[in-house]
Amino acid sequence: MNQTTIDQLLAVLPRNKTIESAVSGLFFYCADKPSKAVSYIQEPSICIVLQGEREIYLGADCQRFDNSNLMFCPVNIPLSMHIKHASIKNPVIVLSMKLDLAMIRDVLAQIPTTHPVAGSHLGIKWHLDDTIMDAFDRLIRLLDYPNDIDFLSSLIQQEIYYRLLLAEQGNKLKQLVVSGSHTHRIAQATDWIKAHLDEPIMVESLASRCGMSVSGFHQHFKEITQLSPLQYQKSLRLMEARRLIKMHGAQISQIAMQVGYESPSQFSREYKRFFGLSPSNEL
Repeated sequence: MNQTTIDQLLAVLPRNKTIESAVSGLFFYCADKPSKAVSYIQEPSICIVLQGEREIYLGADCQRFDNSNLMFCPVNIPLSMHIKHASIKNPVIVLSMKLDLAMIRDVLAQIPTTHPVAGSHLGIKWHLDDTIMDAFDRLIRLLDYPNDIDFLSSLIQQEIYYRLLLAEQGNKLKQLVVSGSHTHRIAQATDWIKAHLDEPIMVESLASRCGMSVSGFHQHFKEITQLSPLQYQKSLRLMEARRLIKMHGAQISQIAMQVGYESPSQFSREYKRFFGLSPSNEL
């Protein structure tokens, strides 16, 4: 990333909070102090650490990200972020861009068949080459020209998707928008789970909904999310509960029921095990 672009961001970004930029779906987070692991749900997106580094915990897996790689999240993924090193002089800057599936489909349809997409690889960590970074640099610099954003931002984002589709792990992005692919089916499953948090999961029914065998569904679900369907639902439930508790205060038992827990005591136990403190301590 061009240092001039970094300096321009540092001049305008608020510290230790996430903001959406004037480019729709483009977010920034700038941290000027270390933080404990923070759990949240990462929407389908591309994330890049523009300066510094951060650790991402996905299930039992921990990966370190800096400006030599990007994080590809094809579905809503519950994860934790830990920033160990950040200061006022050397803040950490993180960019995230929501995936526009319709735009990805349009770009994919225009890629010549003589340029085959690379084979599939597992994992959310991709190598970040200069062509992708250069396109993101231009997208960020577009923020200095607000009158040009509506017209040019989509053109630059199309180039970003083009570069990503032809990247080493580009087949994963392709599979996300190809109807009937494993990634597309698991994305449908995660969308259903998120929309029905208060309902119990019947894995057989969910696999059938996706047109997959139970064993195949389990395998591909865990490859993409690093969690089993039940673990995934629990993580989403607890993270949504935490968000609601911070918004609405003391309605803990009602919030527990709202996210699918029939027993407030079970909710409190699992909440404390997950976050390290009880729901009442969040108030």
